[in-house]
Amino acid sequence: MLALVLPAAVALWCPLAGAQPAQRLPAQPPTADALPVPPPVAPTIPVAPPPGAAPPGGAPATPPSGAAPPSGAPATPPAGATSGTPAATPDAPPATIAPSAVAAPGAPAAGTSPAGAAPSSGAPPAAAAGVPPPAAPAAGGPPFQLAIGRLVLSPLVLVQAQAVPYVGEDAFLQAGDVAEGQGFRLRRARVGFAGRLAGYVPFAVSGELAGGADGSARLSEAWIGYAHFPFANLYLGAHDVPFSRSAMTGAGEGALIERPLAVRAMAPSRQVGLHVEGHFRGRAFSYFAGMFNGFQRSDQFFAGYVENAASFGNRFDHIAYVARLATEPLGPLPRSVQDLAVSRLRVGAGASYFFSDGGTRDIHGIGADVLVQAAGAHALAELLWNQSDPESTPTQPLGQLAPVTSIGMVGEVGYFVRRIKLGVSARFEWLDPNLDLSDETDSWALTAGASYHFIDNTLKAQADFTHRQERHGVALDNDAVALQLQLNL
Repeated sequence: MLALVLPAAVALWCPLAGAQPAQRLPAQPPTADALPVPPPVAPTIPVAPPPGAAPPGGAPATPPSGAAPPSGAPATPPAGATSGTPAATPDAPPATIAPSAVAAPGAPAAGTSPAGAAPSSGAPPAAAAGVPPPAAPAAGGPPFQLAIGRLVLSPLVLVQAQAVPYVGEDAFLQAGDVAEGQGFRLRRARVGFAGRLAGYVPFAVSGELAGGADGSARLSEAWIGYAHFPFANLYLGAHDVPFSRSAMTGAGEGALIERPLAVRAMAPSRQVGLHVEGHFRGRAFSYFAGMFNGFQRSDQFFAGYVENAASFGNRFDHIAYVARLATEPLGPLPRSVQDLAVSRLRVGAGASYFFSDGGTRDIHGIGADVLVQAAGAHALAELLWNQSDPESTPTQPLGQLAPVTSIGMVGEVGYFVRRIKLGVSARFEWLDPNLDLSDETDSWALTAGASYHFIDNTLKAQADFTHRQERHGVALDNDAVALQLQLNL
């Protein structure tokens, strides 16, 4: 009882004694200042590190297949590709990405164009190339790619707009000259795409929007590959014939505006057919072997071989057989003829042969080529030999009545100054279209040019001067100055 009464008495007595009553606790705590809300963060797209760069954590990175690391050390390329331009790239691509293109392809020839540096481990050959591999930063950076599940796509675009401020009165397009009069010319307007499905099925489709003599559109390349094994990559469709290094290099990857006259006249370009290629020990050794529709030659020597990429099949010719052996003992060469990466010494050499069992002509062809790159400099040499024998009962009208043996030699040197993005090159050619005949077609040509690279080899401006000298007959006025602006994806 006392335990209940005493506390109550004390509570009543305290206010009377003058003690201050306790303050009431507020019903709710004071409202705190609102915390600032950060703006929503936009999702970021992961960007692959440049070839040769170390991933987070400092572990060394493995450069992408087919791409040479910035230091110039050899990289182990994937099989196949564009280079550009099938045999790198058909005319490349990045990039022409053709299977067997000179350029090492990666995830491509070009369609490109596309053996010089075709990869060797599961990517399309060449410029050219299923999807070309990311190049070293100094050589152009990674290509534009879109990944959709197991499918990777890359655009193929080649636009070459030319201006000809001077050309001789005797210049003639069918004789291999750049133009027939002063003015402008759209040399190429190529568009398409290359890709790779499930990592080992490269493909490319592209067309020339102004490819015909009348400016009509025509197919440039369309091929499918199976590049699962480095020692045996298969390519089927309209693509580059693995014969000449310069022909297999993408049309946008040269140091000068045009390919050599001898190559345009004596090397078969894209044809419909099948070929297999293999690459060993980082492209230290490569082989190419294929069968194509028979090659059709124009009666005009400098008009070269007809590109047979139509859907009508093999109507007038039989089968052509092609073989090529190549080596790059110091590491894979890039897609470009120029040493844009200013790399250490790299060498590529190849020897090729074809026999076309044609309906109008039987043609034998032999080729040999060497390309050397080091510290920004490059040197290229090619030898081409053709022998054409007319059939006794041709399947098409034929102006050739007797066997004809042709020979062409090409030598080119150049230097690229990366600091100012400027390259200079010079090329000498010696041509004899018919060893049994001496006339105006026997000639030599000297071409000198400069190229300024706004964005590596993707966007560049070029200027060339060509002097042609006939060794027999009447001297022709066919010198020319040509300017070109090129976009090459």
